[in-house]
Amino acid sequence: MKAHLLKLYMVGLMLAAFFTACNKKELANPGQAKVVKLSINGSSTEQLEFIYKDEVIAATKNVGTITMDVLLSVSGQDAEVKIRKKGSTEILQSKPITNAPYSQHINIYYDGTKLYENAVLLLVKGYAISGELEFLVDGKLLSGGSGKIESRLMILMDKNGSRELTIRKKGETAVLFTKTIPANPEQQSLVFLFDGTNIVGNVELAPPSNPQNMIIRARFQTIFPLQFKNVDVDLVFYTRLRSAANTVVGTKVIPELRFRLPKDGSFNTLELPPLPSPDLIYNFDIVESGTMLDPYVNGTPLVLNGYSVKPNEGRTTSQYVTDPIIFEAGKSKLLVLTDQRTLAPTLKAVYVSGGKVTDLSEYFQ
Repeated sequence: MKAHLLKLYMVGLMLAAFFTACNKKELANPGQAKVVKLSINGSSTEQLEFIYKDEVIAATKNVGTITMDVLLSVSGQDAEVKIRKKGSTEILQSKPITNAPYSQHINIYYDGTKLYENAVLLLVKGYAISGELEFLVDGKLLSGGSGKIESRLMILMDKNGSRELTIRKKGETAVLFTKTIPANPEQQSLVFLFDGTNIVGNVELAPPSNPQNMIIRARFQTIFPLQFKNVDVDLVFYTRLRSAANTVVGTKVIPELRFRLPKDGSFNTLELPPLPSPDLIYNFDIVESGTMLDPYVNGTPLVLNGYSVKPNEGRTTSQYVTDPIIFEAGKSKLLVLTDQRTLAPTLKAVYVSGGKVTDLSEYFQ
């Protein structure tokens, strides 16, 4: 009996020692260091160093994109990684690191002046009919271009902040266009058209409501600014065979099809119906809006040596290959339309008609 009691006593002592050891181990856990994998991503115009517990744990070898992983032994909840320029003691920013979870990350974007947490990729796509443009963020030049412009601008951003993009002509200070860029989403776009004076932002070419039709979004630009009356104009549409001689009169669309274009050069939209035959093309005359009169001041150089202005009636010339509007069902086109004059010496006549058709659609699709 005594032996049995002694045995039970010894077992009790062993269990007590076991649980005591477990409790000590549990109390020790919070103070134990844990390994954390820290991913550092972003970009910098300067070489940077990352400091942890007064030691350099990582450094960028080159400027540009930053992508690196480092392992840290973290104990407690108040650890931090400090960031500085290589060769400097000034701390640009500190980032908190905790002992959990295992995988953590920080984003940093440094432009040589300030360190940011986010970046927005702005896809710029547009066309400058004339001149060269510059793109600035908060007054700092990022990019420039002329003609067809396609740029990918990385705009650095404070968390939940915003920055201002401006566009101006090269060599000038006047702002042509302003766009506020928010921190989200991470990828944004700007589609624009510059006509030499003004910028039209966020150009969109929506499909026609009827897939058998074609949409044209167009603006008018006279090549006779000294004679132009500065009035709204109408395009009056005619049809003609592709193979017809240049001087052949066109067939006026019935019922009459007119398309008003403002004198200030702003864009207007028309949905063109399909042509009755694939052998036909659209031609147009340009007249003062609401009339069949030419939109020019009488007695100007448009009439020379006894020549008089006569109705064009859908004639075309070989001067501009792009003069006709080629119909394509279901398409949307962005057009810049000019006027032109054609002399007929034998008739002592001047025919004023639609001129060059510049199709900018490819830049906005």
